[in-house]
Amino acid sequence: MLTRDENKRRKNLSRHGIDFADVESIFDFPMYSEEDRSVNHDELRLRSLGLLHGRVISLIWAPIGDGGRIISCRYGNSHETRKYLEELFHSGAN
Repeated sequence: MLTRDENKRRKNLSRHGIDFADVESIFDFPMYSEEDRSVNHDELRLRSLGLLHGRVISLIWAPIGDGGRIISCRYGNSHETRKYLEELFHSGAN
């Protein structure tokens, strides 16, 4: 189960049109994940590409135990969409 901050959820919904409450469903389908090294964090953060409502999304989250904490989520750009499809069809997403 993913946890989320309610203020961040509302801000993300307003800014990106994605509700954190819907995001957990991407774990039901193939995903591509890699460590998010864009900023030095005190915790492991992953950037996962997956499908939500038929579109690729980019999810930043921190795995915690059997679940995790959502940090941000937005629709994927063309590069991320291409990366997701390449991983899905060529090497298999996890």
